[in-house]
Amino acid sequence: MQTETPVPPPESVPASATDTETTNDFSGPILMIAAILALGFLASWGWAFFVVALIFMIFMHELGHYLTARWTGMKITEFFIGFGPRLWSFRKGETEYGVKGVPAGAYVRIIGMNNLDPVEPCDEQRSYRVKSWPRKMLVVSAGSAMHFIMAIVLLAALALFYGVQNDDGVWQVSRTSQASAAAELGIEPGDMILSIGGEEVTGFLQFGDLVRARGGELTEFTWERNGEVITDAVVIGSRLTGEGADAFQGLLERDRILAIEGTDVASWDDVLTVLEGREGEFVDITVDPVGEQLPRVMVDVEILDITSVENPTVGFFGVGDEPLLDNLGLFGSAWHGVTTFGEWIVVSGEALVQFFTPSTLGNFLSDTLGGGGAVLTTATDVADQREINSRALNIRNPDEERILSIYGAARLGANASFEGQLQLLAILNIFIGVFNLLPLPPLDGGHVAIGTYERLRSVGGRKHEVDFARVLPLTYAVFAFLVVIGVFALARDIIDPIDIG
Repeated sequence: MQTETPVPPPESVPASATDTETTNDFSGPILMIAAILALGFLASWGWAFFVVALIFMIFMHELGHYLTARWTGMKITEFFIGFGPRLWSFRKGETEYGVKGVPAGAYVRIIGMNNLDPVEPCDEQRSYRVKSWPRKMLVVSAGSAMHFIMAIVLLAALALFYGVQNDDGVWQVSRTSQASAAAELGIEPGDMILSIGGEEVTGFLQFGDLVRARGGELTEFTWERNGEVITDAVVIGSRLTGEGADAFQGLLERDRILAIEGTDVASWDDVLTVLEGREGEFVDITVDPVGEQLPRVMVDVEILDITSVENPTVGFFGVGDEPLLDNLGLFGSAWHGVTTFGEWIVVSGEALVQFFTPSTLGNFLSDTLGGGGAVLTTATDVADQREINSRALNIRNPDEERILSIYGAARLGANASFEGQLQLLAILNIFIGVFNLLPLPPLDGGHVAIGTYERLRSVGGRKHEVDFARVLPLTYAVFAFLVVIGVFALARDIIDPIDIG
């Protein structure tokens, strides 16, 4: 929704809603379509789809403002996608519709948004500022409401067409790590693990707890494959804890040490045997790195304090999970969309509160200024870059101290499956809707706060109107702050791209 102030008086336009004036120059829209097609051919159609989806999200946000403003009797003079130079437009009735050259958002211009916005006397009764508080709140919150509606529809569609994980947490193996206990047993994708050491497996998280507690132990596994139940035993492997990783310069928590200078190691005792008396030296270590698909050799890893580590490893079996999904039907999927939306509203609100704390903001800015682009020449450099690469944007391993730019979101969506794209679009809609309701101008939440303040001050019959000239310094400050955060987020997404785990 347009929030710039002050604005020039609107031009005189025909009042008839049937009058239409259209420009004949279609070069702007053709150029945009060509750019999207080129993106699909030169990059991927995932990129093209997600860019179009983001543009559609922006359009729907402004359409919410537009429709509610029309319904409440407000006058709308412009509805544009983008900012900057006009590429293409047409006028229908009193409103000009079109596309501008900078695709960084969209806006609907409603007359009389504040006392600094000049309005023709004949149009004053159709201005935003004279309307009742409920009508104002409906209009300014409609953009976020559209995001929330789109999120619910997407979540319901995902449940309907893809299903949802059942309450029992039933899962099957999706992949097996190389050089792992699972590979040694011959576990294959599609297998269902039934028990560990005689204890029934009830869910993947509980399975992980059972495995982590049995590192280095010979343990019996029972699993089902195509209706056949198989039982066998294997020594569960191990991977480093944070404490264990700190004993090596360049290794990370959840790395698995497979060999040291060509000597295979299967446990921490093996590590201690091979490295006895070599603290302070530099050795080559073969690891199965966290966040990567294949083992690799880490060259010149410095051995630090390996003798006094109390909890160096935890058990590691080496399988990924694929939840078995239930079909909820049309009404069940719709209800799932609503309830999941409510859960993500809470998550988004908590994430915003966490991000805008001084410590998190400071970490975000310092990490952005210090990250990416360096030539990896030392084990420390390699560890820093690997830590960046290992982070994943998901519930199990969130990267809490960053915020995504439009480029970052598009990059994530472009590299995801179609199901992943829909999930990401649902989450983005919820987050944008919540963010836009923050009670700060020039966000829509700022209009909600100002309108509500005016309503409360008007109790008793005397109408109170906020002098927007006094709000402008805060508006400019918030705008500048958001621009800075946006620039840093864009830089972070370029030098430190994030991937969905």
